[in-house]
Amino acid sequence: MKTVSYPAGNVLLRDLSRPYPVVSHGEGVWLYDQDGQRWLDGSSGAFVTSVGHGNREVVAQIAEQLGRVGYVNGMQFTSEATESLAQRLAAHAPPGLDRAVFLASGSEAVEAAIKFARQLWYDRGEPQRDVVIARAPSYHGNTLYALSISGRPHYKQVYGPLLSEVVTVSSPYPYRSGLEDYAADGAAHYAAELEAAIVAAGPDRVALFVAEPVIGSSAGASVPPPGYFEAMTTVCRKYGVLVLADEVLCGIGRTGHFFASNALGLAPDLLVFGKGIGGGYAALAGFLAKTAHVDEMRAASGKFMHAQTYMHAPMMTGAGVAVMDYLEAHDVVANARALGEVLQQELAARVGGLPHVGCVQGMGLLAGIEVVENVATKAPFPRRAKVAERLTARCFDAGLIVWPNVGQANGTDGDLLMIAPPLTITRAEIDELVDRLVAALRLPWETA
Repeated sequence: MKTVSYPAGNVLLRDLSRPYPVVSHGEGVWLYDQDGQRWLDGSSGAFVTSVGHGNREVVAQIAEQLGRVGYVNGMQFTSEATESLAQRLAAHAPPGLDRAVFLASGSEAVEAAIKFARQLWYDRGEPQRDVVIARAPSYHGNTLYALSISGRPHYKQVYGPLLSEVVTVSSPYPYRSGLEDYAADGAAHYAAELEAAIVAAGPDRVALFVAEPVIGSSAGASVPPPGYFEAMTTVCRKYGVLVLADEVLCGIGRTGHFFASNALGLAPDLLVFGKGIGGGYAALAGFLAKTAHVDEMRAASGKFMHAQTYMHAPMMTGAGVAVMDYLEAHDVVANARALGEVLQQELAARVGGLPHVGCVQGMGLLAGIEVVENVATKAPFPRRAKVAERLTARCFDAGLIVWPNVGQANGTDGDLLMIAPPLTITRAEIDELVDRLVAALRLPWETA
């Protein structure tokens, strides 16, 4: 079995129109299929493989944990692995975030963190606070409420009747902000928009503001303007609104900092993490909360009401400990910071001037490239052209995996390619990544 196409086999493949190579193994930044063909994993899969493929140190440590205990009921037991991971994450977190909840996916963790915020307001005697303010474009997960707060209109065309109403404000995206001076004016501009939204919704009804510190694939690794989060947090504190930082994608060293919040002046009330903490070796995500808020909940309700089957399971948290051990032993986050600067420079210099490339941006080992039909006017390609998907296929044929996204220009049109290799990538592998990307983007656009 070298490739699988629908309807062969019994797996419901996501894309029903193309063949899927059957992976045989992975090593570092490389994936191999059963024919021996290899791909440079330039997006860490779905931004997951922080410590690379086939990492024997991590695998051995996870196996040792599984040999002791894999699963316990998180409502009856805790474990050494779970306690250790919580302590170590709290040591890296913004001040005050020292209580961890562990779950199996970023979507679950976002939902659970929002439930925590809702219960906190209920326990405080303010049950009318039920409004969540999110940003567009953004992405927070594919479960129903996480998708509700995600600024992705093309998903909502299908699932709209199942989703909740959420207030949205603009995401900071320099290429399409419309601001004359994004760096100088951005923080005040976006803070004013947030304050207007809070006032319009009713300040005594707004519970939570949700934001990705560095936006993921929905806005091409967009970095906020200077002072953005200080300004946004000031507005939230003025009206008593809680702040949630979604670091599922941009956390765990991806930006060259363990948590992006610390590098961007964000001191949230809740922080959601995922993807890189499990490194692809276990499904693992979670959120961090403040002991002061947990104490309020304990006094009022006696417990956090949310629970799931795999909450705090040592089969997951043991993998997180193994990944943390590897990150620290090999100084991986520092590598991501140093080589992230190289990646950003190489992409700006070698990709930024190519035909149809509108912008290149990012932070650390997270970068986004927007391609447009007209560079002078920033006019996007029409969605029917499926440019992001076709460019992704060209990269794949060239032995490079990138991550596409669409719709950032106006909710429908717009094409992005995301670059986010494993944090263990070398300088030589960055050069090869950029070489393959440039070769794919330089092919005649008539065949894109």
